[in-house]
Amino acid sequence: MATRLPQRLMGSERLQTYSDAIYAIIITIMVVPLVESVDQLNTDEDLLESLKVIYVKIIVYVVAFLIIYSFWEGHVWIFQCIDYVGDTVVLTNLIMLLIMTFIPYAITLLAEHIEESFSILLFCGTLLIITLLELFIVFLSLCKPKMVREELRESGQFAFLRGSILIALIVKMLLIILAGGLSMVNLYASWAATIAILFSNAVSASICAIYKQVKGNVDDPHGNCGKYLCHRLFGEKLHKGRVEAFSDGVFSIVATLIILDICTKAFPSKEKRESHDTLAEAIWQESSLLLIYASTFLTVGLLWFIHHSIFQFVFRVHRLMSHFNKWSLLFVGLMPFGFRLLNIYTNDRTDRKESYILQLNCVILFFASLCQLFMWLSGHWKRRKHFHSHHKGLNYGITVCKLLVYPIVSATLFGLAFSKLHITAELIAAVLLCVMLVHVFIKIMYEITFKTCARQPADDVVDTEIDDQLMALDSLPRATSKQRRAESFRAGVFLNSDTDDTYM
Repeated sequence: MATRLPQRLMGSERLQTYSDAIYAIIITIMVVPLVESVDQLNTDEDLLESLKVIYVKIIVYVVAFLIIYSFWEGHVWIFQCIDYVGDTVVLTNLIMLLIMTFIPYAITLLAEHIEESFSILLFCGTLLIITLLELFIVFLSLCKPKMVREELRESGQFAFLRGSILIALIVKMLLIILAGGLSMVNLYASWAATIAILFSNAVSASICAIYKQVKGNVDDPHGNCGKYLCHRLFGEKLHKGRVEAFSDGVFSIVATLIILDICTKAFPSKEKRESHDTLAEAIWQESSLLLIYASTFLTVGLLWFIHHSIFQFVFRVHRLMSHFNKWSLLFVGLMPFGFRLLNIYTNDRTDRKESYILQLNCVILFFASLCQLFMWLSGHWKRRKHFHSHHKGLNYGITVCKLLVYPIVSATLFGLAFSKLHITAELIAAVLLCVMLVHVFIKIMYEITFKTCARQPADDVVDTEIDDQLMALDSLPRATSKQRRAESFRAGVFLNSDTDDTYM
């Protein structure tokens, strides 16, 4: 029987999904101005000298990416405490997303006019309005008991959690104001304060940790200053479904952004058509770019496949995993930039320009895949609380194989680009296309090994049943009554629940 919603309220799930989609689009399309700036490079000059023209844009993109990701994490932190939302919260969130969509414009302006104080002031003003709207959402939702998750509302730590969120937003707001104010005095100091926004969560966590230490609540498992700080920065739970949805959005948008180059650069114009006998011949002239496009698209898709392979064994995500996921998505977001460089320099076989571009693309792929490996390894911290018990043996081995493919391939190709061998973009594209065959081979070996293995031991079956109970509890609707969840806790489904603070 469906749970009845409180009067004049609605579930928050669709609002969260919609917000994740907007955040994913914003954080991904910021790379478009950076990609377009590649056309400004002078292909007759040394590549490294040419890149100095746009290095500021690369730095601005990285900083902006990390800041927007931190804002998305804050949004997840707030809404995972909320069961229901009212019309005012929904409309406020929509206005906040509207202001958020202005960030790519502010970032482009900042990258083009880095020496102008108004560009930094505009960017900081945009972030300040977003933070103020987040504060308003917190006051509208967390200060009304009927909107808060029922089991969280009845816990003794809810008041402290609400205070922690407010402190985090206030610290972020003060750093933004400081960065904007310093832009009128010293641009370098303003940039330092802007980068400090990335550490606002660490600052607020330190304040809360000191408060807990002074308060000295012996009944709180995270009452110790060091334990709370470690938990808040690395062990705090984030909603797994939202991490997956946001990551899927970034992967899908990056994979489709690359087609823009095909539609503009590889598209045979009338002038190109007239220089060839047939249209097919004109298209074949751009076959190398089409091959590189296919390999790049499949590379992004396989990175998503590896990401999916990790998360199918995960039932909880903590902040440390989210940090590595953030860096992996950052490098994935740079792939359209690397693809455009290949498009510009792929016909230049002299002065090692093509080799430099190939090495740069290998570096992007290496770090994108390496961060996925670190994300998976970080999940082994208190492994039983994050991975299913059946993530061992054969399943564990196949995950390791998938995670090691791209770091090994990209590192090998990077080294070969230094050799005397004539390594071309087409050759590397062909190798990357063959990576899919490697994954097919891994799957075939898995199926053969699985069929030849003995049946699962009885203790593994028991562990799997416990995992099913954990997943059933974790996936209970947020409208589930307090009594039903309390019965699940009394049944002992959560192991070591005395030291597992889900929200704090």
